[in-house]
Amino acid sequence: MKNDRKKIIFISLFFCICFSILSFFFTRYEYKQYKESVNRYVYSMIAILKEEYPNITEEEIINIVNQKKHGNYLETFKKYGIKEEDSVLYKMEENYQVHLYLSLSFTIFLTLVFLIFFFVYFYKKERTIREITNYMKEINQRNYTLGICDNGEGELSILRNEVYKTTLMLREESENLKSEKIALKDSISDISHQLKTPLTSILIMLDNILDNPKMEEETKNDFIKNVQHQVENIHFLIVSLLKISRLDADVVEFKKENIFVEKLIHNTIENVYVLKESKHVNIKVTGDAKIAFIGDFHWELEALTNILKNAIEHSPKNGIVKVSAEENPMYTKIRIEDEGIGMSQKDLQNIFKRFYKGEESSSDSIGIGLSLAKKIIEKDNGLIKVDSKKGIGTIFEIRYMK
Repeated sequence: MKNDRKKIIFISLFFCICFSILSFFFTRYEYKQYKESVNRYVYSMIAILKEEYPNITEEEIINIVNQKKHGNYLETFKKYGIKEEDSVLYKMEENYQVHLYLSLSFTIFLTLVFLIFFFVYFYKKERTIREITNYMKEINQRNYTLGICDNGEGELSILRNEVYKTTLMLREESENLKSEKIALKDSISDISHQLKTPLTSILIMLDNILDNPKMEEETKNDFIKNVQHQVENIHFLIVSLLKISRLDADVVEFKKENIFVEKLIHNTIENVYVLKESKHVNIKVTGDAKIAFIGDFHWELEALTNILKNAIEHSPKNGIVKVSAEENPMYTKIRIEDEGIGMSQKDLQNIFKRFYKGEESSSDSIGIGLSLAKKIIEKDNGLIKVDSKKGIGTIFEIRYMK
């Protein structure tokens, strides 16, 4: 409200100065008129004296005019039959009073103008404050559809615009919260579906084991191995969901460290060694060993492991997966290429969606690994794209921007 106070002070000073100047000139004008009237009267009297008494000197006339004691002029007037209201001095005094009343009227007029101005000003100000207050009440009732954008100047206009910006922000957050609630609802539904199948399978197998104490040892071991496999799937699902939840909540602090691509690829291959050996897939690595980029090694290892695991799973036995790395002034690129069955156009459009399973996905697939990988890469200022052709293979290309 500092600017408003300055504005009020400036206007008040302006009115005071204008009033003072006008009062000064008006009073001076009244004084001049009064002085001229008195002087005319005196000059007339001197002229009459000179005419009636030619022998009187000017010095004697001046002494008479300048005398401080002139006696009771009213009694003198009455002696010669002159009434007070008929005298020139009375007329001059009457004129002076008229001017005095005009001056007083002018002062009252200016004061009223001043008061009307401030009444209108404070009324508008109070109305604006009342509008903003009512608007804030609407916001508290979660009504974000109103708009009070103001293009004017002044403190209240700035306040209105700030409130409007806050409203837009709250509206956006409200819409985001609605979207997040819908996404959370869908995620819970997907998680329930993902957990329901393995848990049902586990319960059925355990019931079979408990209901058949004389079950053959080989069959029992098969059931136990199957239960173990389902538990591992559930464990992977829960761990992956926890990681995605932490990333969604933005509570993960990514390190900014120098990551050497050679070391990252080497550790990634170690993570999928068992799967690689079981399918007899050969991984060929090419590229400059000195290439590096800035990011979080732990999380990027998680991302690349999921991508390379996907490539091996969709590769034929004795197939080849190519991993290459290169860089340019704009980004560092890692390319993972398999010779698998490829993906349809529908799979390409949805491959990074959470819990999405491609047409050729295995029954054990959960559909969360690639979604997690994409989120991690984007958190580290990277981007990922995929290209695939049916019967030829799939290429994942990751670019970490510099």
